[in-house]
Amino acid sequence: MSDPLHSPFILNWRLTEIHGWGLVGVHTCLHLLRVGGSPVLYSYPDLNTMRPETRALLAPVADATRGLDVLVETLQAKGQRLHIPEATVLYALGSMMQPSLGEQPFFGDRNIGVGAFTGTALPPTAVSDALSYSKVVIHSSFNKQVLADHGVASDCVFQGVDPVEVFPGTGNGMFGERYIVFSGGKAEFRKGQDLVIAAFRAFHQRHPDALLVTAWGNFWPGTALSLQESTVLPVAPEVTAEGVDVAGWQLANGLPDGSFFNCGFLSRQMIAPVLHNCHLGIFPNRCEPGTNLVAMEAMACGVPVILSANTGHLDLIGEDRTYVLSRQNPMANAPEARRYWGESDVEELLEAMEFAYQNRDDARARGKAGSDWVLSNRRWDQFAAEFVDVCLR
Repeated sequence: MSDPLHSPFILNWRLTEIHGWGLVGVHTCLHLLRVGGSPVLYSYPDLNTMRPETRALLAPVADATRGLDVLVETLQAKGQRLHIPEATVLYALGSMMQPSLGEQPFFGDRNIGVGAFTGTALPPTAVSDALSYSKVVIHSSFNKQVLADHGVASDCVFQGVDPVEVFPGTGNGMFGERYIVFSGGKAEFRKGQDLVIAAFRAFHQRHPDALLVTAWGNFWPGTALSLQESTVLPVAPEVTAEGVDVAGWQLANGLPDGSFFNCGFLSRQMIAPVLHNCHLGIFPNRCEPGTNLVAMEAMACGVPVILSANTGHLDLIGEDRTYVLSRQNPMANAPEARRYWGESDVEELLEAMEFAYQNRDDARARGKAGSDWVLSNRRWDQFAAEFVDVCLR
């Protein structure tokens, strides 16, 4: 093969700036452009979600590679697969590492499966599908361990943050003189928002000045129904055609009106301004297949965070830079489907929140240490450089 960096480097998923998969693609393409690579996009990106600077760089790439999807679909209709000589092709794999390379409608000379999954009981088909690729790349030690448990080798490259978007700063008082507790991530059982409500309900009774600010917007609102599994709240959220009724859920579970503010979805431009006004971030997540982008963004902004000591969070936590929820109870398994997941203890979460509230200097010190660490070790430019290197190795 000729110089692989300057040969086609094709991503088979849609680029956007509204979720982790999209951001992986965006920053991989930006890196390739910086180093003279040749990114190719199979699907036209969602440019409207991107910052103007990013949109300006990626729009010409998208326009230059228009038509690949049509060519592939035309050949597919004839029962043929497209081989792209000298190309490195990246495939976003499903929750069970599917499909196999042989089922992909096009392929190159290097074919990389990229995975991020929460289930830990991989069936034989998932193992064989993973092994069909030249290599598999994942984004947490947790996912790497699950694959190793099933005899699949993988490379781990940690995702990151963009210091242009998230950085330490001073709040502008948008929430008034309240003590702001932030919780982010799409509303669903594995993200642990039920634990957040249970802990904040007790915290607010002690400290009426506290305000829970949430960014629980969910582009796949059906997944919020998984919160029916909660054992700490009596009422699950309602999901309608308009999405998840977050406020109704909070009120139904005892949060007083005026004790919470729901941001829904935060644009890239609004993440830092909101976080700069927050005193504490809480993430009692039950499982993270990556390292939790929202938690990393909060840390980058200097917000002290409380993290559950399980799965992808284990690649983030540090006693000097985060508060740690170490009491993790095993999850109910449908044969080993949730191995390594953890159920945080609401009382331990409440204790950590109280400590941060009462010890503001300590909280600020952890916030600064967390920001310094994330901005030194978990940036998207670092991710993309390593990611491309691993894929071409």
